Amino acid sequence: MESMFLVEYEDFFNYQLVESTSDSKGYYIRGVVSRAEKPNKNKRIYPKPVMEQAINEVAEAVKVGGFVGEVDHPASPKVNVDRISHKITKLELANDGAVLAEMVILDTPQGIILKRLIDGGVKLGVSTRAIGGLKPYSGPLGEGYLEVQPGLKLKAIDVVFDPSAGDDGRPDFVTEGVTENGIILGHTSKFEQVWDDIFGK
Repeated sequence: MESMFLVEYEDFFNYQLVESTSDSKGYYIRGVVSRAEKPNKNKRIYPKPVMEQAINEVAEAVKVGGFVGEVDHPASPKVNVDRISHKITKLELANDGAVLAEMVILDTPQGIILKRLIDGGVKLGVSTRAIGGLKPYSGPLGEGYLEVQPGLKLKAIDVVFDPSAGDDGRPDFVTEGVTENGIILGHTSKFEQVWDDIFGK
């Protein structure tokens, strides 16, 4: 089976500036970056076991600071070192299939651009980059979908300008919410509960 370059968008966006002890601001991003078991805008379905295996394979890279992203996604799965803007510090799959991530924006040239966009109130989203195989979906959700096959390889999670909204036309996040450890959780109490169940309070 031939592997394909898979790019998916998720409308997201939740961010907060965090005061650090060094007079500089820490910028963190937290939210849903992908979803399993639900058709996306590209008519692809990621089975939960496939997504779980892909996340497990990058767990060590996340732990040591080796899983990153860029501002805007390139036309290939290759990560460009000179375009890295942030690193992913948490990445987990929730029971409902939501892929939850937390990112810290770096003081790289692209990271500084991203910080300025956030300071300016620009609405942003996320784009996952991966390599994987596809076959026609034949499950209960109907026809016309493609199912991502085992062996999915996550390459990066990028910040993009043109995210796609959810099926109901509403974003997954708003910029309101309670503050916890300097990061605004936002969205709903359900999201906060899911996040706490996975990462703790």
